[in-house]
Amino acid sequence: MGVKTGSRLSSRKDRGAGSASSAEGASPRNQLFLSFFLARHAKRRALPFASLAIVAGAAFGAATLVFLAGLIAFETFAVTRAVAAAIAGAGAFAAAHRKLAADHAERRAALALSGGLLDANRECLKLLDTDARMLRITEFGADLMNAASPDQLAGADWLGFWSGADRTAADAAWSGALAGERTTFTGQCATATGRPKWWDSRLIPLADDEGRITAMLCASTDVSEQNELLEKLRSKDQLMSEMEAHVQLVFYSYSADFEYFHYVSAGIEAVFGIAPCVLMQRPSAWLDLVLPEDAEPLLAEMRRVVEESSEGRFQYRIRRTDGCVRWIRSTAYPVRDETGVVVRIVGISEDVTAEQERITALDRLAYSDSLTGLANRGALVRQIEARCAKAAPFGLMFIDLDRFKVLNDTLGHTAADRLLKDIGRVIQAALPPDAYVARLGGDEFAVLAGSTADKAQLASLAQTLLDVLSSSGRNDHAGAFVTASIGISLYPEHGLDHEALLTSADIAMYAAKKAGRNGFRFADKDATGTIEDFELERGLPMALASGEFLLHYQGIHEPGALSMTSVEALIRWMHPSRGLIAPAVFIPILEESGFIVDVGAWVVDRALGQLAEWRKNGASELCMSVNVSARQLRGDAIVNVVDRALRKHGLSPRSLEIELTESALLENPELAQQTLTALKQLGVRIAIDDFGTGYSSLRYLADILPDTVKIDRSFTAKLALDAATRTIVRGIIDMSHDLGIMVTAEGVEEEQQLDILRAAQCDFVQGYHLSRPVAPLVLDFGGVEQASAA
Repeated sequence: MGVKTGSRLSSRKDRGAGSASSAEGASPRNQLFLSFFLARHAKRRALPFASLAIVAGAAFGAATLVFLAGLIAFETFAVTRAVAAAIAGAGAFAAAHRKLAADHAERRAALALSGGLLDANRECLKLLDTDARMLRITEFGADLMNAASPDQLAGADWLGFWSGADRTAADAAWSGALAGERTTFTGQCATATGRPKWWDSRLIPLADDEGRITAMLCASTDVSEQNELLEKLRSKDQLMSEMEAHVQLVFYSYSADFEYFHYVSAGIEAVFGIAPCVLMQRPSAWLDLVLPEDAEPLLAEMRRVVEESSEGRFQYRIRRTDGCVRWIRSTAYPVRDETGVVVRIVGISEDVTAEQERITALDRLAYSDSLTGLANRGALVRQIEARCAKAAPFGLMFIDLDRFKVLNDTLGHTAADRLLKDIGRVIQAALPPDAYVARLGGDEFAVLAGSTADKAQLASLAQTLLDVLSSSGRNDHAGAFVTASIGISLYPEHGLDHEALLTSADIAMYAAKKAGRNGFRFADKDATGTIEDFELERGLPMALASGEFLLHYQGIHEPGALSMTSVEALIRWMHPSRGLIAPAVFIPILEESGFIVDVGAWVVDRALGQLAEWRKNGASELCMSVNVSARQLRGDAIVNVVDRALRKHGLSPRSLEIELTESALLENPELAQQTLTALKQLGVRIAIDDFGTGYSSLRYLADILPDTVKIDRSFTAKLALDAATRTIVRGIIDMSHDLGIMVTAEGVEEEQQLDILRAAQCDFVQGYHLSRPVAPLVLDFGGVEQASAA
């Protein structure tokens, strides 16, 4: 407000700034105002114009000072002696007009309305009659009232500008002034344009010599800007009060030496449990609540804010007087003086206990295994990295349960999950308290040995784990017998970070499995030599997900016209870095890992999908043959897979032939018999592959009664060379025919072999001499009628 008022003064400086000591500089309107005021307060007798001019001219020099003194002293224009002194100094004019000088009213009016004083005054000066109508107003006053000129307000009802409570206050002040009192009040009234302004007003009654109030001088100061500023301050103060009342925050101003507080908001009591007055008297009271382990880092950060003159953020814990521990987060900002020196810090503190508890809960979820409650892989990685940072030797064990996929398929997921939880508890109970146990996923666990890195102690610990896992105490889950393979790596010998250490331990575990399972191995050069097989096994899930597996097809032909009657689906692995991998390399790994079940389901679906497409394009009688492993015969999963795939692709069950080896039948005869029976009931054809190489071939012919037997390629290779082999092959063919079983000879690679098989009335032939395994787009169907070989 002060700046704006000063601006208004500056803008009007050229008008009347130098008139305080000379009537000659007074504006014509203020001269008229003076004249009117004189006339208004004379004793109602004529005053010659010449005499008036003489008196005014003689008294002008001293009038301003006398009038100002009178107003300050609140004299009712009783300035006779001061004026007389001024007139006496006028020389020859004083004696001629001594009688005029005795007229108090005339002298008082001349003094009050000196033109220079009026021009210099920065208030809204108004002369009102006893009915509160404006007789005159100064030019500056008219400007403050937003009037075009003083004439615009002449005769206006001054009280009419006020309304509401402000009108009531104006009426009260006016009544007091009419009673002869000098009254003041503050209120808001309209201006000439209707725009309201706030005023501090003083009413000064003007009386004649007999004490009658004849007029009123109203001096008003425009305080609109001050009021607006005060209102803003009140609003801000109210806002701060509301914030402190409803928001659990502490606002503070702290000395740079941390010796005292300039200000602490009321929120300190809700957050810290300390009253503001207590903290102002004993500034260290809040610091006494900080937990000892958090106090020094907190003080160090606060000192840094002051020393570096930069923002600081810190989180710490306090123990309130009621005993509860709370998390506090504070933000501090340095405040510098004009020389740049930090004199205090200001900031905000808040209770973030609920937020910290949520973070802890999320952290627990993120770094805990949901099944066993143990740490998960992410938590283990953090622990390994933390220990690597300390650069102290330690050991890491990688534990993988043996044949757990078989247990999972046999027991079912629910029972298998219970078993995993039990195993987690057993591992944890068998280890020292300082060991760290984690479940990595599936049937894999890991152990960070506590303070030991001694190989002998680690070997003893590993053997203890193997013993407790394979003990009879674990033989309580539907007859499940659990063993494990353990790989051990050492820091820093086998790696300097979590990735290297886990990989080394994993490879060592794989070497333990290769060595016969239920054992442990330390990471070494011999164990690392199994890295190729290890990488293949680890790559199997990604290979299936990313489409690295593909199927080639080899035709099965009728030996006479050599027309293709069916095809056998053969899996291949197109590895992204190693290229095409032969089935003999990766199928044993599939069997060992148990992943053959998932891959086998994919083979059935993809092969039948291809068959459906071929049949749609004209090969309407073509059939498909798919190999099934012993692992897939455990349970009814393969039955569901086959049934679902046949329905999906709209094929008859007789269009599919499932091939299985004699070794697959021997691994679990009863379970295999049940699965094959279910497949036959479904309508699928069954073929025994590599027939003649096992020890019980003839028995299975009677028990299973397959639709087809496939003579092993080892017999076919000797047909042209060995008479005994030819006799055996003819015997197999004749016997099978007698049982109503069809015969397919595998491995036909020469014309002579084909001739012998024709002569022996072999039903079908298969081999490189007729067709090689190829991609579906290049398969030659020979005599099969088709629209295209898609």
